[in-house]
Amino acid sequence: MPWEEDARDRLRADISDFFRQALSLFAQHGFPARTYRFMLTPVALTCEHDRKRAHESIAYISQMCASSSIRWFCVPFYTAGQNLEKVNAFAHEVVERYNNAFVNYIVAGAKGIDMQGITAAAAFIKSVSGLSDNGFDNFRCGVSCNIKADGAYFPFSYNGGASGFAVALEMVPLCIALIQSQHGLPLDHIRETIVETLVPLLQKVEGIAKTIAQKTGMRYFGIDASFAPHPEHPDHSVARMIELLGIARCGCSGTVFATGFLTDIIKTLIKKSGIQSTGFNGVMFSVLEDPRLGEVSAAPNTISIDSLLAYATMCGCGIDMVPVPGDMTEAEIASVILDVAAVALRLDKPLGIRLLPVPGKRAGEMTTFNHDFLHNTKVQNILHHNSLAVLSRAEKLFRFLA
Repeated sequence: MPWEEDARDRLRADISDFFRQALSLFAQHGFPARTYRFMLTPVALTCEHDRKRAHESIAYISQMCASSSIRWFCVPFYTAGQNLEKVNAFAHEVVERYNNAFVNYIVAGAKGIDMQGITAAAAFIKSVSGLSDNGFDNFRCGVSCNIKADGAYFPFSYNGGASGFAVALEMVPLCIALIQSQHGLPLDHIRETIVETLVPLLQKVEGIAKTIAQKTGMRYFGIDASFAPHPEHPDHSVARMIELLGIARCGCSGTVFATGFLTDIIKTLIKKSGIQSTGFNGVMFSVLEDPRLGEVSAAPNTISIDSLLAYATMCGCGIDMVPVPGDMTEAEIASVILDVAAVALRLDKPLGIRLLPVPGKRAGEMTTFNHDFLHNTKVQNILHHNSLAVLSRAEKLFRFLA
């Protein structure tokens, strides 16, 4: 992160020039951007001087983003080898001070699962839930497991050190239309139709991205071809895609298979198009951001944290945007993170966690969020058990044997 004034001025100019050219080129080719964002390299807090400089830099980045119509920026933290009390205090301040800041705790990767980091992340999530009456602020707080640098989806992103950009696409509405057009036909026909339609679109987007990289000098990191929901319209729903494939209701038996089927389409798209990929490249079950999934989750005996974890074995998401009771303890939150980290490392998949403890709410009660990215649903039930014994008995960094 830049500290000197001239370096900051250069950053502002470079960012402004990049977005001006990038947004113009994408729009000219029929791909207008919905949002654009800014991610930092992981913050290290080795001394008080680091903390002061980091705060100064983040304050500048927040102001720069606001003045440049960049909606959000992401502040990532590695947990391994850090003073976690200082990390938690600093991250809490960031969320409290800057409403355009996301925070990303990186607790698992190639070196293993950081058990103490998981405990710290759980404490952070619990503390952030108290910043508002409805627990909204954890919308901006994520925990990352086995996620590589330079992806596109917040809050599970961080910059690896080079100046560059990644692209995420909204392909769900087109996929829904294609599935509907193939109504009654075998799944192979559906897959072939989606692949034949989307491959040239992905190649076109990559061609534009490479032109932008040449014109701006920014490195092109790749495309995240995930099927991701957006809350503004029913046709942006992953759950609706699942149901159109023949599943009676998303969450019923068969949902794991349908998730695997859609994930296979994404992997085929990447292979056949030859694009450079980055990020998750999976099916995203984001409960509060998916209109239909929110409806399904509000019904009894459908979506649960356990079923979302099962879907995570097939897709690239995790347990994302799930409202939970306000009295969920830090140990219970840590236990959920631990399970996701285990799946991520055992299957070598990128997965993330966003839990939103809602103060004063119990399982089965409706959330009361008022935000353009969220659909209200019922607070999820939890088992009210924790795995503190496992967390305390394992090595600081735990690795699965090959």
